[in-house]
Amino acid sequence: MAAEGRGPRLLIVPAPERCLGWALRAANGRPLGVGVRTYRSEEELAEAVRVLLIERAALRCSVAQSEGRQWVWSAYLPARSTRRMAAEPAPVARSARGYLRRDQCQAGAEGFLSGLQWVGQELRRGGRDGRWPL
Repeated sequence: MAAEGRGPRLLIVPAPERCLGWALRAANGRPLGVGVRTYRSEEELAEAVRVLLIERAALRCSVAQSEGRQWVWSAYLPARSTRRMAAEPAPVARSARGYLRRDQCQAGAEGFLSGLQWVGQELRRGGRDGRWPL
């Protein structure tokens, strides 16, 4: 178990064209996952992360091999539409790196989900007052 206040952190990362993204890092700095979208403001980013943390129990991960034959995972939130022809859900997060084996990739996805759960619980307990970096 991690020491008080020590655990995964959500970080703001700069993106092209003056945008922002996010990354989830383990307490030791190892990347656990990254957001797929970029945002034009810190407020927009904070709202997207807030929704991600609230809906984290609904996240579903899929594992696939990339063109480079490395294993990667993507995390999806369910589509929020009642239309019959709703678009396929887009990923909200992905692995921060490729893996050599499928089982390593699946473990990476599980580590991401656990890290996100930890961050959500810390915020719920009032850790860091909701400020970045989390």
